[in-house]
This record gives sequence, C-alpha cells and structure tokens, in this order.
Amino acid sequence: QQTLHDLLKKAPLAYAAEIQELNQQHESLFSKWMLQLHLGFNIVLYGLGSKRDLLEKFRTSMLQDSVHLVVNGYFPSITVRSILNSITEEVLDHIGTFRSPLDQLEFIIRRFKEDSSLELYVLIHNLDSQMLRGERSQQILAQLSSLPSIYLIASVDHINAPLMWDQAKLSLYNWLWYETTTFSPYVEETSYENSLLVQQSGSLASSSLTHVLHSLTLNARGIFRLLAQYQLENKDNPSYPGLPFHDFYQQCREAFLVNSDLTLRAQLTEFRDHKLIRTKRGADGVEYLLIPVDDSTLADFLEKEDEDV
Repeated sequence: QQTLHDLLKKAPLAYAAEIQELNQQHESLFSKWMLQLHLGFNIVLYGLGSKRDLLEKFRTSMLQDSVHLVVNGYFPSITVRSILNSITEEVLDHIGTFRSPLDQLEFIIRRFKEDSSLELYVLIHNLDSQMLRGERSQQILAQLSSLPSIYLIASVDHINAPLMWDQAKLSLYNWLWYETTTFSPYVEETSYENSLLVQQSGSLASSSLTHVLHSLTLNARGIFRLLAQYQLENKDNPSYPGLPFHDFYQQCREAFLVNSDLTLRAQLTEFRDHKLIRTKRGADGVEYLLIPVDDSTLADFLEKEDEDV
C-alpha cells in the first residue's frame, strides 16, 4: 500500500487547469450562498469529489468575522452529543451537564430565541457519514438548522444520502441543492477507514454492537449494560480479570433483570454466540465475564444507549 501511495504522489494530476477553472466557478457562488443562508435556506453540496477544500475556502473567505463551527462528519468518534457540546460550551459559554441530547437541544433553541444577537454558521463535512446518518442524529441536526439564526452548509457524498430524510426533516432543513463536482480525491475523508477496518474499533464496532443488541430483548440489553458499566468502572485497573458470575447474578437480580441463575446463563450463552462476551475461569475456579471491546468504544456505545432510553 505504501508503494502505491508513493507512486500516486509522483503521478501528474490530469486536467489540472480544467479542475482549477471548475473550482473557481464554484467559488464565485460564495456570496450567493451567504445571501441564501440569510434568507432562511440551508445549503447542501453534492457531486463527485471531495468538497472539503471548497467548504474550507468558503469558511476562510466568508466567515472570518463570524462565529462558526466546523464538524468533520467522517471522523470516527464524532457524535451529535459532541456537536451539541461544542455549541453549548464554546458558543453559549454554558458550564454544566445535560440529562440527554434532547434537553441540550431545547436549551440551545431557547437561548437562540431569547438572544437575537446570537448567530452561528455550522459547516458539516459529510453530513451523510456513518456516524451522523442515524435517525436521532438527523432529527436533532434538522431541528438545529431550522433556527433562523443558525446557518447550515453541509456536503453529502453517498448516492443514497437523500433517503436519510423524510418530509418532516426536509421541511426543517429547507435545503438548496448545489451540484459542486470537484474531482478532488477523498484523501482526508478516507484516512480513517483502514484503521477502522483492520481493528474493528471505533464507530464500526460500536454500530455493530448496537445493531446486535437491538435485535435482543429489553432485559438482555439491560444485562449487557450492567456488565459494560462495571467494566468501565474498572478500566483503570490493569489486572481486572472480569466480573465474577456470582456477583453479576446478584446485580441482575437486584435490578429485576433475571429471576434465576439459569435465566442468566441462557442469556450469557446468547451473548457468547454473538461474540459479545468472553468467559474465563480464574485460578480460584471462579467464572469471570468480560466484554472483548476497547473502553472508548464501550463508553461510546453506552452514551448512545443512554440517548435511546
């Protein structure tokens, strides 16, 4: 792969002059975009090639004196909560936590309606990315974009991106579509893919965890959450062997998730089949339970579960 990268770096860029002219045409639309954003529309860019540099040029040439937020949607650990945190902490200077993203959204909406001087431009690279395309994420972003003093300009790259939005979300987004083919390579956007595919970590593992657990019963999800929370509480202990089965059974009984150890064993067998947990016997003969996923992915998964509850 390294040899391929080295060879591609040396290869001359075909049609360089034509591509530059094409991008200059797109850049001539910047002031038109600004006007349309202020008229209550939001702008979505589509077309072949990375639109990252184009959006970056728009930011540096038009938004230097304005409060703006850049969201790299292709980043593996991006979540809607982190976007909302940026708005509440950086833009609204709010110190404190919220019970859920919906509470946070209500707080933002209230503050923007109360203070007419507040204005925020939001630039989202890859609004249709794996991390942001979920129903809940799109609903929250659509509601944000519908505020008169929040101006959204985003890019989409997947051919089926419009399928993310139903009529309600489309009316909130109020899109103006611009075809901005750039023929630029997706260098930055794809730079995280190999690490994800090789390690099966980050968002990919988190989404597969969520997908598997959503096919199980509510009780099963509760049992898994208990185990995940206990594992995260002990993440700083390098010699943590896992949660002993007997202790886990007691916790599940206290939470009214199981009524006998047979029920719990049956559930653990299902988890094992899905490769969600691993069991091992200690030197003392005790059975220990462990989730074979790294801590950051587990924390990300629990955060998403909290949003769904």
